[in-house]
Amino acid sequence: MGKILCCIFNYNDNAEAGAWANRLSPHFDTLILDSGSSPRCTHPLSVPLDNLYYSGLMNEAFRRGKEGGYGWVMIVTSDLQISASNTEKLVAAMKEVSCAKNVGLYQPSTAWKGRSLPQSRCHFTGRMRSTSFQEGWFHMIRIDLMEKVCPIDVTLNRLGWGVDLALSHFARIMNLLVLVDDRIRVVHPGGTGYNRDEALRQMRAWHQTIPGYTSPRHFRPRKDKILY
Repeated sequence: MGKILCCIFNYNDNAEAGAWANRLSPHFDTLILDSGSSPRCTHPLSVPLDNLYYSGLMNEAFRRGKEGGYGWVMIVTSDLQISASNTEKLVAAMKEVSCAKNVGLYQPSTAWKGRSLPQSRCHFTGRMRSTSFQEGWFHMIRIDLMEKVCPIDVTLNRLGWGVDLALSHFARIMNLLVLVDDRIRVVHPGGTGYNRDEALRQMRAWHQTIPGYTSPRHFRPRKDKILY
């Protein structure tokens, strides 16, 4: 099994960040990357940082995963909501996926409420299904895939829109599966607090610097079976 480093991205949601740390830390090495919260998150696993925004937090998670010799980095935004029963299933699924040879990205599905795109919603298949891309509120990322994207140039894309698309783009190039797990449901609340026009501008400027970048939205999901 590839070692997993779990990084909780937190900004002013300290109680939920701590709850995620308590869920994950009995099973995996876990950190709260506290991005300029006021007041600071005081959980024992919290790492106080300047406000790095999403891209800066991705870079910090990658650095720690790479330097620590981890095979996978799991990131979750602290506002994501999950029940106790789904937590148990998520932990088991993460351990399962960490043994896979041809998976690049994994995330649970969302319930039919909150904010998420159609491919992220639970399709009630009762299994992990292949998608062309996934969203950035949760990623479990193979470290060699993450290395294709990180470090992100935060002078171009500080807010972090499109990082999920870039990861999915490189997963396709590397012949790796992008998985959404219909066995597990979470809720991603609405609202980002970002100026959408500015986030979109930054995303497009950054994507233009990725050689050969093609939006994964243009491709069908891979049909390969998961190999262990």
